[in-house]
Amino acid sequence: MNISLPAKNLRTKNFLIKDGILYLRYGQSFEDVIYAVTYYMKGRRRCYYCKKQFSRDKITMDHMYPRDTGGPTIPQNLVPACKSCNGKKSNMTYNQFLAFSALTTAEEKRAYRLSVNAFKEGLRSIGMFEIPNTWITPIKVSEIHTRIDFANISEKKYRQQKEYYEKYHQFQRPIVLDRNLYSLDGFYVLFVAKSCELKYVPAIVLDNVEIRRSSSEV
Repeated sequence: MNISLPAKNLRTKNFLIKDGILYLRYGQSFEDVIYAVTYYMKGRRRCYYCKKQFSRDKITMDHMYPRDTGGPTIPQNLVPACKSCNGKKSNMTYNQFLAFSALTTAEEKRAYRLSVNAFKEGLRSIGMFEIPNTWITPIKVSEIHTRIDFANISEKKYRQQKEYYEKYHQFQRPIVLDRNLYSLDGFYVLFVAKSCELKYVPAIVLDNVEIRRSSSEV
């Protein structure tokens, strides 16, 4: 899939957008780059939900499909949101939050949150994500590239990811890859998959994103 990018070419110290391709350098945080690109396209002073204007330090970035049920950090899944709306939305999707916001009583809202959480747990129990199926591609573990040093991994993060997989037989989020199948986000998915000797992992392959081997190429 292609992520949303500015129409014109753009160069910063951390990334380059040229002819519709986002180029990153090794070691650069993919999440930080995507946040910067999204703020550039969507602004960082107006909340997407309440439509009010805020100072830049009062605006956060919200995942419309929440991360706890598969939502990736890509521009089409991100919107600027004030801290209040982001906190109220919590782990709801955009459409769930709209339905929640239309409710008028605290009891209705409490019951709705419980139903949303039960729905999400149902998705996890059958190994499904709460994102469009068209975003996901099964990729062979052996074809995925990474330059992360396995000796420096976080045992806690690895254990959390593995426990989640052992409980649901699925990962919390797909791994995100560039067009050459280099890992951008979700390293621990790959690490757990390797340790469990899995042949395939769910992946979101970004066809217009590329990691460059040398910083001089960006």
